[in-house]
Amino acid sequence: MALFMLQLAHGEDAVIEADAAGRTAAGEIVLERTDQNGKAERVHTYQVDAVTAVFRRGPAEGGGYTWLPQPSDGTWWCY
Repeated sequence: MALFMLQLAHGEDAVIEADAAGRTAAGEIVLERTDQNGKAERVHTYQVDAVTAVFRRGPAEGGGYTWLPQPSDGTWWCY
């Protein structure tokens, strides 16, 4: 499991635990979990204009943990 923070267009942040986050070819932000059989299922889908930035909690240079920004465009997956 990973921790993701989404900055939402209406001004709030959403912190969500999921196995993966990604940006689809259509620009939607999707969050997925994997069930006990290894099958991925979508937990939540955010429309293109609903999310202004996505971050994953991860190790920072020099130790500690921080929010690592994910690409603001293009198709990608982060685990």
